Amino acid sequence: MPEDRTPQTRIVLAVPDADAFEPGPGVEVVTPFEDTHYGTREATVRDPDGRLWSLQAPAGK
Repeated sequence: MPEDRTPQTRIVLAVPDADAFEPGPGVEVVTPFEDTHYGTREATVRDPDGRLWSLQAPAGK
């Protein structure tokens, strides 16, 4: 890995229904669910400790 890059880990959590997702207290929606070019919907949230989480749901019908 190049020295100017920081190693990162990305874990994507599956959400069954993007429209029904409601973040809990203290959870900030960084990017709301958006359609992707590969047939899913993705969002990013930040938990109260500052960690970013990627969420993925099936595309709408």
